[in-house]
Amino acid sequence: MIFVNTRPTSRATPLTQAMQAKGLTVLSMPLLELVTIDISEREQQYQQAFCQQPDKYQALVVVSPTAARQGLAACPKGFIPSPNCAVIAVGHATAEVLRQAGWQVQCPDEYSNEGMMRMPEISRLQQGNHLLVWRGRGGRRVLVNFLQDNGVNVDAIAWYQRQCPAQAAELFSQMQQQLKQLASSAKPVVLISSGEAFSNWRQLMADSTQYELEDFDYLAFGKRLTQIITDLQLPCVRLEHLDNDEVWRGVQAVNNKSD
Repeated sequence: MIFVNTRPTSRATPLTQAMQAKGLTVLSMPLLELVTIDISEREQQYQQAFCQQPDKYQALVVVSPTAARQGLAACPKGFIPSPNCAVIAVGHATAEVLRQAGWQVQCPDEYSNEGMMRMPEISRLQQGNHLLVWRGRGGRRVLVNFLQDNGVNVDAIAWYQRQCPAQAAELFSQMQQQLKQLASSAKPVVLISSGEAFSNWRQLMADSTQYELEDFDYLAFGKRLTQIITDLQLPCVRLEHLDNDEVWRGVQAVNNKSD
């Protein structure tokens, strides 16, 4: 079976190695790249308050390993958040970055906005409480809007932005050539980790003369993205998170459907 790993190059290698170890042929087709950006003066003030006013924030949400690394780099050496500030990491990889710095971290059972909303550390926040988010530009808007609608003061720092890789068209052309050479009878399985990644995939497919969206099976992260893909009548298996074992479970589910 062919597996198309669309994760950003900086995050793709562990998953590629894990899927290869399971006997899959893995093709790399990054649909997003992460580019560091300068934070604004206001965001600098949020970070300063987080480090210098221990009781200002009741929770910190860290959405990715990249956000964790860049946020930690902006903290004083050896800094540990106040015990009154719950640190919530989206994903085990994000949590591991923070734990290596000595932080106590909680992870939602489901790595979606909905999963975080169900966490006691989030659901107990009240009007007038403060929450800080370390993220990429524009990330986790659903969670932010939900909390703001409930009177929670949400401050967010965007450490990076996501964009379609400049070489995406070239890589996509190479991927198509590889698929043609492999000539597999089974549909390739494509990992789609976000709505933005899927938009980039659709744009690349629209320019293809060899393949259509229907020529692939899809693994989609989260409920909303799965709904978007299934609404297009495309075969899709939902993933609850993007850890290697969950992706492998999705691949097996695709296999079972095609048997």
